[in-house]
Amino acid sequence: MPSSDTDISSSGKVAAQNIRVSDKFTNFAELPSKGHCRLMKAQRYGIWNVLKGLKPEYTADKQFAQMLTKEYTLMVGLNHPNIVRTYGHENVPELGECIIMEYVDGRTLADFVRENPNASQRRQVAEELLDALAYCHKKQIVHQDLKPSNILITHDGDHVKIIDFGLSDSHEWAILKEPAFTKAYAAPEQLAGEEVDNRTDIYAFGIIFRQMFPKRYGCIIRKCLQPQRDKRYSSAESILNDIRLADNRRKRMPAVAIALAILIALAIFIGNRLYQMENVPVIGTETLVDEVADSLPQKQEIAVNTKTESVQYSQAKSKTTEVSSRNETENSTTQSSTTTETETPTAKNEAEKQALDQAIFDFRLAIDSMFAPVDQYIQSEELKTSNILHDLIYIAEYKAKIRECKVQKQLPKSKRTSFFDYANSQIEAKKKTYTQKYPSIPNFTNERSVRDAEIYQPIWEQSQKYQEEGRMLYQEWKKLMRTK
Repeated sequence: MPSSDTDISSSGKVAAQNIRVSDKFTNFAELPSKGHCRLMKAQRYGIWNVLKGLKPEYTADKQFAQMLTKEYTLMVGLNHPNIVRTYGHENVPELGECIIMEYVDGRTLADFVRENPNASQRRQVAEELLDALAYCHKKQIVHQDLKPSNILITHDGDHVKIIDFGLSDSHEWAILKEPAFTKAYAAPEQLAGEEVDNRTDIYAFGIIFRQMFPKRYGCIIRKCLQPQRDKRYSSAESILNDIRLADNRRKRMPAVAIALAILIALAIFIGNRLYQMENVPVIGTETLVDEVADSLPQKQEIAVNTKTESVQYSQAKSKTTEVSSRNETENSTTQSSTTTETETPTAKNEAEKQALDQAIFDFRLAIDSMFAPVDQYIQSEELKTSNILHDLIYIAEYKAKIRECKVQKQLPKSKRTSFFDYANSQIEAKKKTYTQKYPSIPNFTNERSVRDAEIYQPIWEQSQKYQEEGRMLYQEWKKLMRTK
């Protein structure tokens, strides 16, 4: 090992005079910004920072200077890993009075969602966002402008960083409450100019959460987006608890679905064996298979469907036994005077009539449950609007039509028209009750605002989906009748 003074080890100390780090801000770069604030990216001590000051045309206005001071005072007291850090409030020659903040190497939440992250990544973001909101709310701070552009996601680990507390409020700064907000994410109380609280942020989170998970957590999202704030979640922690409960149920559902599928298959097998032993058609087994196949993708509905189908199966079996016993009596009475050729049509006609009776009985029960959401909406204390009410009626109507077309496929050809006429008359009668009981539906207020609101969009989309499926099945039904 050489022992020369010129030997430099990789672990040796670097002379202090060789380190040239400026204590002033350098390498300024303008960042995109809206409103009265100006953003600059700059280096100091070799570290990147973001400087937030006023645009030149606002520097002489004392109110905007106070707003900048307010934002600094709120943010400097926040110490949370998912909230951008604030280091100081200084006068920088290149920008004037400004807030010195942490620079986040990331992208907005909107850009993150466009990257199509998996459910686990989106779930982490939602958890971190809720954790940060809970922290702010405990400090009596309401963000008031929560939206994807104010939520950054780091490139390293996809972690949340909430930014821009310029519109935030706390009790200490009540004199500077600003009515500004982003309309697409504003809660009804903000739009009405009322006082805000932590539930205002929860409403905005509900919209963001729906954008992240358009096909999951429907109940949680609906509770976040309740127009009356006292019906929303009272805290971010309670939302997080419900998300975890929903995920736990979702993890258990595959095993439950498999177990239920096995039980249903066993019930069908037993039904078929009884059919072979008694030589009498078991009414309802084909419908049961169809309903089970439809319900399996919608895992949360499996238990309800299974219970309903079990009742239907029991009823069908009971009626089948009656048919069997009646047929045996008829056969023994007419055996000496009729031939086998006349026995078969009698049993067949009875079985077909029994199938129609069972289908009508099942449909009468099903249609009430399909229109139940309409009655719930009318009886609720929510803001009424004919846009939502009419679409809820459309959804119920086309759910019933879809059910009608599926049942028809299971019926004997001779009974399809009878069932079609009955089902349509029931659907029209249901719709007529709403026009008779609630003639003032089109006169409900706030039609235009509700039609344009985000809370209406999923209802409208669901309505379009069921109408389209109903129309397709109706065309299939017409083809079926032509080939009859």
